[in-house]
Amino acid sequence: MMNLKDTYAGVDPILTTLAQGYMLPETNIANFIAPVVDTPTRAGRTLRFGKEAFAINDYRRAYGTNIPAVQSRFDSDPYALEQEVVAWELPEEVIENAGEGPAQVDLRAIETRNAMSRLMNAYEVTVSNAVSGIAGYEPGSATQLGLGYASWTAYQADAAAKGISVGPSNWDAATANAINDVLTWKRAVSNHIGIRPNSAVIGSAVFDRLLTMESILDRIQFTTADSIDTDVIARYFGLERGIRVAEGRKLADDGTLLPVFPENGVLLFYSPLGASDSVMPAGGASAATPSYAYTYQLTGTPAVRPEYYIRERRVVRAEITVERAVNMTGLGATGLFGSGFYIDNVFA
Repeated sequence: MMNLKDTYAGVDPILTTLAQGYMLPETNIANFIAPVVDTPTRAGRTLRFGKEAFAINDYRRAYGTNIPAVQSRFDSDPYALEQEVVAWELPEEVIENAGEGPAQVDLRAIETRNAMSRLMNAYEVTVSNAVSGIAGYEPGSATQLGLGYASWTAYQADAAAKGISVGPSNWDAATANAINDVLTWKRAVSNHIGIRPNSAVIGSAVFDRLLTMESILDRIQFTTADSIDTDVIARYFGLERGIRVAEGRKLADDGTLLPVFPENGVLLFYSPLGASDSVMPAGGASAATPSYAYTYQLTGTPAVRPEYYIRERRVVRAEITVERAVNMTGLGATGLFGSGFYIDNVFA
């Protein structure tokens, strides 16, 4: 009996290499927030570590007594990949025209890149939706801040109730001092996972405001002659991995372009990996390493099936498949997001 895998073609090696080599724009936030991790299976479980490493015990012993022992205790969380497929089609007349004359065009390569762009734009929205809901973040306690707020005013009120210092006003005001808030947010995350955030994603309106914020201009004018950019702001906030401005847009039903990530939103989070602008696995990525989020992606994808001819319509068609899912791995005590701090609107 023929093996099931023998009943369909494999992959086109040239177009697959082109798809896997697709570089994301510098404004991408999907793989910045959730670096790609290779996984050989479409479903499985990942380890979730506890806080027992921070427990303080007495390891002194008297001669002849039992030696204290430690054990790593962890739980596991399930994940399941989702399949995304897009096909490109080329009418035979268009292919013939593109191959004529001195200005010959490789339409197959162009359409493969275009299809990859469509796939990544859709994934930008998926990741943004996964991290932009304030209900997904760890709540506060009697003395500690929560990690998700709808507005700067809501955060200010919660901080005031707990006696925690905040900036003088929201980030839209002339008296705003963003560094006060960022340091407080970093400390709030550290109280949950034991390490401060090293990355941030900010909305485009927030970035524009930071470029003109008086407190930032006054501070950096004595330390650097460089013009203000994301690198300068990242160093100012102490975010070693960097800041990414969410410039991505999505097409709305009424034909307007809307931001993928809230324009007034701020997300601080921790990731042990460097920023990745590739659709392939990030260097050193591991599903077992605690992080804010990962993209679990099936080994060998994205993959392009060999093109085929549809006689009834006289078109050449090829399909690109990727199987992946965003998984929030940096969880807190209650199973909600513990390694990131999110405010939906710092101007309100």
